[in-house]
Amino acid sequence: MSRKALTSTDHIYAILDFASIYPDFEKSHFTVLKLIDEKDLKDLSHEEILLLKKTYQYIQKRIKINEVLVTISQKDPNEITPIEKDILDYSYRKEVIPLVIEHYRLAEKMLENYMSNLPDEIKINIHKNILSADNEVEKKQKVKDKKMKDHKKFFIGATFLSFFNLYGIDDDPLEIFFEMVKLHLMHDYFGKDLLSHAEINEFNISDIGREFNNKKNSILINPNNPFQIYNE
Repeated sequence: MSRKALTSTDHIYAILDFASIYPDFEKSHFTVLKLIDEKDLKDLSHEEILLLKKTYQYIQKRIKINEVLVTISQKDPNEITPIEKDILDYSYRKEVIPLVIEHYRLAEKMLENYMSNLPDEIKINIHKNILSADNEVEKKQKVKDKKMKDHKKFFIGATFLSFFNLYGIDDDPLEIFFEMVKLHLMHDYFGKDLLSHAEINEFNISDIGREFNNKKNSILINPNNPFQIYNE
């Protein structure tokens, strides 16, 4: 008896179900999930339907990979081979820290090689080549981290100075910055607000207070704000 062919609807349900279980998939396949969210099935083009099918096939591969990962992780630690240890390390199996998606992709390549029917000697050589690619991943990640660090510095400086422009402040920016930090540290040191709740509320409903809060909110929702949730 032949198997029933899967429909695009089946593909969509499988993709959404997988995305709900694995957050990293949502990050790496955001375009597909956005497509599912924004378009009805009847409005999908031929290319988009093929994309759904391709994504579904990737999910099936991931499911097999996850099954092998579980098997490896359940082995006696003394019996795990060096290749198996690398696979567990790069897949962040049993780790509480967020996985680095580039590392997981290397783990997938390691697992595909591990699951292949190639001779062990060839598998070892392929595994070494995959590991060597990690050096490039690390270099790219360092560049990416530096760019984000520089972006945060620029954003803080530009935000800080924008308030000077808004209120026409001519005082030394560094002196004001030091005063701000000092007030924050004093607040923590004494464990109490330096102003009464009545004074804070009065400021919030004043014209200058409302203007400040409007400015603050516009900065917080700025799409260039690097202090929003950041992933890699």
